Amino acid sequence: MTEATIEAKKDFRDTCDHRGAVTEIKHFCSECGKIQPIAAGVDYFGFFNLPRKLQLNEAELEKSFYDLSRQLHPDYFMSASAEERQASIERSSMLNDAYRTLRNPVARAKYLITLEGYKEAEKKAPPDLLEEVFELNMQIEELRAAKKTGDDDEAADARSAIEETLGDLNKKLQEIDERLSALFGDWDSAFDREATADWKKPLLNRISDLLSHRSYIRNLVRDIKEEL
Repeated sequence: MTEATIEAKKDFRDTCDHRGAVTEIKHFCSECGKIQPIAAGVDYFGFFNLPRKLQLNEAELEKSFYDLSRQLHPDYFMSASAEERQASIERSSMLNDAYRTLRNPVARAKYLITLEGYKEAEKKAPPDLLEEVFELNMQIEELRAAKKTGDDDEAADARSAIEETLGDLNKKLQEIDERLSALFGDWDSAFDREATADWKKPLLNRISDLLSHRSYIRNLVRDIKEEL
C-alpha cells in the first residue's frame, strides 16, 4: 500500500461526521453508517472479529461471510461517494480472501504461522518416510519401463505395488491431520492463557514441520495418481 493510499484512507476516515465511530465488527461507522476504509494492519482474523485461534466454528464463519457479503457488496454503494465505493470494493475483496483462507484448517494454520513471523517451511519428507519414498521411486521407474516395453504383467505388478504405497501415504496424511488437530487445540489453549513467546515458539515449530510434511506427501500422492 502506497503512502498516498494510506493518506487518502486517513483523510476519508477523518471526514466521517463521527470520526470513524464503529460497530463491533468495525466495517461501518456506528453513528452515520458510512462504510469505513480498512485500517492498516487488519488481518483476516480481525476482519471477522475473531481471535487468532486455529479451531473455529466453521458454520458461524460461513454465516458471518454471507451476512457481510450482503452488507459490503459494491452493488449497494453505486450511488455512494467515490470513497465509500472504493471502501466497499476493498472490503468485499478482503472478505472473499479471508473466508477462503480461514474456512480451510490447513490454509488457516499456514496463514497464522505467517502472521506469527514464520515463512512457509520448505516441503520435505518426514524422516520416517525416506525409505518408502526411495522404494516408491523405484516402483515408478519399473512401471514406466514396463509401459515402454509393453510388458503388461510387469506393469500390473508395479501398479499394484504403487497403489499399496499410495494407501500407506493416505494413512500418513490422516495421521498428520490428527496430530495437527491436537496441536491446534494446544495453540488455542496457549492463546487463551496468554502464553509467552518462549512457550509458543516450539509449538509453532511443530505445526510448521507437520504442514511441510503434509504438503510433501500431498504432492507425492498427486504425482502418483498422475503416473497411474
